[in-house]
Amino acid sequence: MKKFITIICVVLILVGLCIWEQITINDYLGDIQNQSKELIEITKGLENIQTEEISNRVKKLKETWEQHEEVLCFFANHKDMRDLCIEIQRLRGNIIVNQYEDFTASLQVIYHLSQDYHFIMGLSLQNVF
Repeated sequence: MKKFITIICVVLILVGLCIWEQITINDYLGDIQNQSKELIEITKGLENIQTEEISNRVKKLKETWEQHEEVLCFFANHKDMRDLCIEIQRLRGNIIVNQYEDFTASLQVIYHLSQDYHFIMGLSLQNVF
């Protein structure tokens, strides 16, 4: 009977950790995805991306990434997360030289990578089996 209770406790702890992981991943990648989507919408059709608002939003996106990076890299391969980090770093340089096309391309990559990682790290039967 004690073994059965121990097994139940271990299973409940594992289920709790999985739920916590899913909530964390959803929140963290959702933050990055939402901020990149807002930047995409704000910069549509702009010729000059060297504005204070855009710089502040990129700075906020970078700070959000830096806050969440360690936890996300714990759950996923760090090499996979590196692509997201590189694109976030490129945004600042694109603002400095006012490269609208490269800036929006990086934003699109950030948005789609965060969406893809969310799907890959999400809980599904395919990931379990």
